[in-house]
Amino acid sequence: MYGDTIGYRGIWGAQSHPDAVGYGVASATALAADPGLLCAGLRTITLPPEASIGPGIDPSIEADFAGVAMTPPAGHAIGEYIRNPTGGNGGPRFSNLPGDFEVPSGAFSANGSIYVFYTTVVSPDDTTMKGSYLARWAAPSTTAIPAYDILYGVDQRFDANGPLGGDFINIAAATAGEHVYGFGTGPYRASPVHLARKRLDSLATPGFERFDAASGTWTTARTGAAPIIATIGYGETSVRYFASLDRWMFLAQEETASSNHIVARFADRPEGPWSEPTIVHDLADPAFRAAHCCAAIDQCAGTQFMHCDRTGFYGAYLLPEVVHANGAFTVSYTLSSFDPYNVALFSATFR
Repeated sequence: MYGDTIGYRGIWGAQSHPDAVGYGVASATALAADPGLLCAGLRTITLPPEASIGPGIDPSIEADFAGVAMTPPAGHAIGEYIRNPTGGNGGPRFSNLPGDFEVPSGAFSANGSIYVFYTTVVSPDDTTMKGSYLARWAAPSTTAIPAYDILYGVDQRFDANGPLGGDFINIAAATAGEHVYGFGTGPYRASPVHLARKRLDSLATPGFERFDAASGTWTTARTGAAPIIATIGYGETSVRYFASLDRWMFLAQEETASSNHIVARFADRPEGPWSEPTIVHDLADPAFRAAHCCAAIDQCAGTQFMHCDRTGFYGAYLLPEVVHANGAFTVSYTLSSFDPYNVALFSATFR
């Protein structure tokens, strides 16, 4: 698991913040049966105590978390990929640590490595997401610093020459058969959803195929492919193939001029056709607001996790397994808020 992380004491105060890497001690099957184990068993990759700042400030701190660190490909500068590095606000900048809004949008595993799609922003003063790249963690470990090698840029909107037409800035990833599929959006939370794919045996080199939903064919053309989900209103998304259902599931915030929803869609294959949206959460729903909006500023109790007059929900990310019972199935997922900066665990049942 990846998350923007603000230090408790001594590190990463009012600055651009790095990403921490967490992991669960329970299996995916166990988490499906009891999603609460994700919270109870969540661990974070840390620096050795002797290399940490926190323990010297507060003895209750065991160690500092280890921020994700990037190495650029040969012949390229790190500044091509990381434009808002961690740190700043009067302190040092750490050029190889992605900062605010330069985030992992999707990840997958292949050949013993973890691959992550990351976003690139314009600058520390303009955090509009306009680029994406693929990075590889060659030897994942819960005891080693998460050091990634950037493989190549995937797409960009800094000009009109993006390799995938600027439609793949935030990319949800899922593997099936010989391919990784990328479900991409362009302008942040104002985009339809496009589909690309790449063979798993060619991850070391750039280049993706795009799916054109209008013709039902795959193409190497840079632009012109119709989206698989035409609704304009998506940014970060989550997609899973659930083998026990033999179905693909899409979960995301869908924000339009008249509504703010978390929606689910289903398909038999990544190319679709994708179902019409099923509303999972509606920010305007009185029942949702009563259950999950904090009663007052800094007074969040029980299942309340956000100040709904200040922020909305976002970042709906599916866990990897489902639970079946009585002709229905239940999925679990995380949901975030920005005020307070929070992540909550939810589940939804479909019949």
